[in-house]
Amino acid sequence: MIVTAAEEDTAIAIDALPGQAHDAPHLVRMLDRTLDRVPVIDELVGDKGFDGDQLRCDCLDRDVNPNIPLKSNRDPEAWAWDPVGYRQRNRVERLFGKAKQFRRIATRYDKLKATYLGLLHLVFGFIRLRSHSNVNTA
Repeated sequence: MIVTAAEEDTAIAIDALPGQAHDAPHLVRMLDRTLDRVPVIDELVGDKGFDGDQLRCDCLDRDVNPNIPLKSNRDPEAWAWDPVGYRQRNRVERLFGKAKQFRRIATRYDKLKATYLGLLHLVFGFIRLRSHSNVNTA
């Protein structure tokens, strides 16, 4: 699964990928889908798996600052990244953690992509609603 998120309770774009597929080739497509829904994105925070010159240039072409740490075999002067801003990535990881509380998501019982994707939308909708109901009752 590949997700773009605004915060720990808000998924913006979701797609289901095969287990052996890497996320990086899908970054540009997901970024475009996210920009369709949220016209201005200041920063994209990704892990080292997204470290590549072409992916960074694709982000910059869309006026999005890529905050991606460099792989250990890269020249440290190649690209700048902000370690303080990168700490916000844990918010997305918390969203994944909340989704994996639903056992069917964590184990991926559904074999068809359409069925699994529908369930992902449902689960992320539940997470969003639960966060708003907790805010309103507090």
